[in-house]
Amino acid sequence: MAKQLEPLIVPMAGITALTGQSKPVLHDAINAGDLETFLVGRRRFARIEAIRAWVDKLEAASKAGKPICYRSREALGDKREAA
Repeated sequence: MAKQLEPLIVPMAGITALTGQSKPVLHDAINAGDLETFLVGRRRFARIEAIRAWVDKLEAASKAGKPICYRSREALGDKREAA
């Protein structure tokens, strides 16, 4: 049985598919320095190891009782609670 190869790099659309996170959340994680990425031309990629490290960080923060929130409702100006 042939061993399936794991990708070395993943494009942004692939990161959203792998993690279930939206592109805005990914961009916030990148801007915060939590998810390491790089550009090839105009496209942004991440190494599979960087994605795993980011997910591990999210999991560790959650288990410690301090989950990471990149998109808080207050910061986004969510007015649903005011109604």
